[in-house]
Amino acid sequence: MSKVRINQESVRSDRKWVRHKINPGVNIVRILPPFGDAEVHNNYPYKRWSVAWLLDPKTGKRRPYATPATDGEACPVREYTDALQIAIDKKLKALEATGASDSEIKDALKDMREAQWQMRVNTAYAYNAVNQAGEVGILELKSTAHKGVKKMMNQYIKDYGQDPTSLDSAEDDSGVWFNIERSGENKETKYDVGFHQIRQKMNGQLVKIDDRSALPISVVENYEELGYDLSSIYPKKDYDELKQILLFTVGELAKNAPGLAIEGYGAPEATPIRQVPVAQPKKAVNAKISIKVDADDLDDADDLEEVVQAAPAKRPVANDARARALAMANDILGDD
Repeated sequence: MSKVRINQESVRSDRKWVRHKINPGVNIVRILPPFGDAEVHNNYPYKRWSVAWLLDPKTGKRRPYATPATDGEACPVREYTDALQIAIDKKLKALEATGASDSEIKDALKDMREAQWQMRVNTAYAYNAVNQAGEVGILELKSTAHKGVKKMMNQYIKDYGQDPTSLDSAEDDSGVWFNIERSGENKETKYDVGFHQIRQKMNGQLVKIDDRSALPISVVENYEELGYDLSSIYPKKDYDELKQILLFTVGELAKNAPGLAIEGYGAPEATPIRQVPVAQPKKAVNAKISIKVDADDLDDADDLEEVVQAAPAKRPVANDARARALAMANDILGDD
């Protein structure tokens, strides 16, 4: 297999992007290998993003914005939702003191709680992936599904000693197809991740085996043009830029829900205050190619340890799948 080289056409801003959605039920996908500068993204096959949905000041419509929390920095949206929680707690105590009923309290706090939920910062993990129709696109996974994929990748390396993201499908060097099953809705959404399995006749009996069937040849040969630079899928906003978008959003929503204009965010007597982030020690870069992360994923609100700084490629990464798999195996086989 030749080296994987990123084609600059793949990072054009006007490129029509394909996005794979995890729909209710079973979704069958194959995770594709990383490419680009190995020293930048450390060969992780995903990019971690922190995203908030706010109102676009130009259109007035909701859209996703990457927040500074993507890079472990202070985030004005998190600061607002935290401050809103304090305002909710204060109003709750005041209502309880007046003897308000549960239904009256629920109605009084409805707008504030709804806004807090709608503007929460979500953590998403972006992968290059292909579906069974042979379409290469961006696959975004929530934390639970991401953890499931990582777990199964680690299991694949232990079982086969091979790279689960390999473009090949040879007996001694093959990637694998995944089942990602989604059930439930909203806060009750659940994800179950496993290997897709197929039936095969062995010794006169039908047995289920992990699906390591070949990718379309067009994907294998043209991946360098079909893949995406995962560091470019959301435009980044710095603290001050995002703060202005946040203030616009709060101002528009407060027209119908005045309780959202809390101190520092639209209240007439308030002055916006920026919190200064506490500097964190830099983590050493592991030169090995590894899918495993040093620490378990934390909750979305605090999960800052897996930031992956992917960038447009400067040097190609060799697609020596067996060597990559052995490196990953050495890194994780001692894990429980």
